[in-house]
Amino acid sequence: MPVLLCNMRLPLIDRDQADPEVQRLYDAFMEKRGVVPNMIRTVAHSPELVKGFAAFMGPLMGPGQVSQQLKELIALYVSRKNHCHY
Repeated sequence: MPVLLCNMRLPLIDRDQADPEVQRLYDAFMEKRGVVPNMIRTVAHSPELVKGFAAFMGPLMGPGQVSQQLKELIALYVSRKNHCHY
């Protein structure tokens, strides 16, 4: 399913379409979360961008003072508030 971005649709990059470095990132997400988030699959058009984004998301969504469940609820709330599909 493509992501709508400023009236332009970007196709999501599947693992088999990604370059080998990005495939390793996909594998790491699958191992840790059981899914590759669509935002990662969207920015995977640029290997450098997806590597930076994944490095940012690790500490953001990883273990910390805020529970994983609360982080997911916040993401759902913000997505819904902005009329985005999550």
